[in-house]
Amino acid sequence: MFAFAKITLSIAAGVSLLSTASPLLAQPPQDPTYLPHLQAWHFAKKPPLDIEFLQTADHQPRMIITNLHQYPLTAFIVRTDPTAPNKNTLVYDSSARVGLTAPVPRGLSFVIGVPHQVGQPALDPVLAAAVWEDGSTFGPDELLARVPRARTALSNTYDRAIAVLQTGLDKDWTAAEYVAAAQQLILSMDADASAAPGTALLNTTPFRNIKINMERMDKENRPARDVAAMARTLLSLFTQDLEVLRQALGESTPPTGQAKKNP
Repeated sequence: MFAFAKITLSIAAGVSLLSTASPLLAQPPQDPTYLPHLQAWHFAKKPPLDIEFLQTADHQPRMIITNLHQYPLTAFIVRTDPTAPNKNTLVYDSSARVGLTAPVPRGLSFVIGVPHQVGQPALDPVLAAAVWEDGSTFGPDELLARVPRARTALSNTYDRAIAVLQTGLDKDWTAAEYVAAAQQLILSMDADASAAPGTALLNTTPFRNIKINMERMDKENRPARDVAAMARTLLSLFTQDLEVLRQALGESTPPTGQAKKNP
């Protein structure tokens, strides 16, 4: 099979700053949340999660998230304005590849850049909600509901993107035909999001990945076999990402009333 030297993938970002993240070892505390349990918890007050903000030497604010729960942290939401309970929020979700590139295991920390406009006061974010791999949660229902909604929207987009790629392979599309199909869907979804701001969770990242890579194929005048190989590569990647999303949705966050309350 033809091996590509370069494939471009754009990642959906929940922040305006292109942040780098790196795990740091942390000492696991002696806490009851480390004991095995079979039922998800809803942490009403103190979640098993530490959040710290610091300024680096280059004056770029950083957020350090340390997972203290027995199961990996898969998503969390921070509120950038303490005076607005459920507004001005940033969502980080490993399943949707938004801000968080992978679940954070127990006892590890994750360092993430915090969006900051030069010349403006640094934000003072607070943890608003969190979701763990076992279905345990922290935060109000209206915020927690954003996580599965975003995952469902992205899952639906991957379904459509996979269908586009399969159609192109079946019909031996040129790179230009892939670009045209992806662009049409991007415009359609952007229009839907503008018309219904409450459904702005629509995500066009898979279509943009098709468009970017096929535009390069077209610009370089690559032969049909290379275009087909690129389509198969994207199809494989999208199928893997979709499976991750479906697994996450299968372990969907239970409503707060159904999760066991942590005393």
